[in-house]
Amino acid sequence: MIPKSFLIGSSFLVVLMGCGSTPDANSNPTDGSRSIVVTYSVLGSVVEQLVGDLATVSVIIPDGQDPHEFEPSAKDIESLNNADLVVANGLDFEEGLEQTIDRAIDSGVNVFMVGDHITVREMSKDEDHGHDEDHAEEESTETTVESEEEHAHGAYDPHLWLSPAAMLEMLPALADAISTATGADLTSQLAALQSELTALDAQITETIDGITCELVSGHDELGYFADQYGCEVIGAIIPSLSTTSEASAGELAALKVEVEEHGVPAIFTGLGTSQDVADQLASELGVKAVTLSTHFLDGAVNYREFMLRLTQQIADALQ
Repeated sequence: MIPKSFLIGSSFLVVLMGCGSTPDANSNPTDGSRSIVVTYSVLGSVVEQLVGDLATVSVIIPDGQDPHEFEPSAKDIESLNNADLVVANGLDFEEGLEQTIDRAIDSGVNVFMVGDHITVREMSKDEDHGHDEDHAEEESTETTVESEEEHAHGAYDPHLWLSPAAMLEMLPALADAISTATGADLTSQLAALQSELTALDAQITETIDGITCELVSGHDELGYFADQYGCEVIGAIIPSLSTTSEASAGELAALKVEVEEHGVPAIFTGLGTSQDVADQLASELGVKAVTLSTHFLDGAVNYREFMLRLTQQIADALQ
């Protein structure tokens, strides 16, 4: 017979061993306890669809706020620093988050930059969307440092999510990054999303097909969309990749000439573009001013719905 005192001692030892043990961080990696932080909502919707309930996905920039101008709170910074994975644009899009993301990387936070995994659209220093030399001489000499750098060195277009082809290009790398961070097998989710985005690309092509797709946007935001679907970007109210810039009187005058020469029936406005300026320009030209939600979901349940709505608005305005 085993002495009672031995049983008590053995039980106490087991309890001590249980209390002192540390669970493996990867022991249950797919129970939703992993944290993925995404910078803005459109990109967040793609991540959420890929991840499902295998991790908790949160978005830093509230839907409807301009990602070009957003500044993080202390809580935002804490969430980002504590994430198992951060997913960001990576092409100077989240301007107010850049220092925070850089510091997070320096401290060891795992950050996936979408722009590192697509064919990036580069705007050369000579690209001016039709603003010819005669008009350029009339433009105001007052310009931002950012626009000077863009014209001098070229710039990378960060609006990559406006082409499903770009999203398809980066999806395998994103799935690998999420799997590494969470321990989840995303093979089936990746295949399903790739199939959905391939079909989406074909549907957008069909919608745009047969339309004279000449685009005037709020700022230089529709380049990836135009390149993918055979459109031409005539110009922008703010001739910059960022809404933090402003248009000069000379640039607006040059844009008016381009719109008249091309017979464009509508100009598109959106987040970061002055509605008053857009309405006045449209009134003077006798065209429609159509507001697009290009930078945030605005009620769309997923990326597919977001892109189909955007495409239909463009097609309806140009027909």
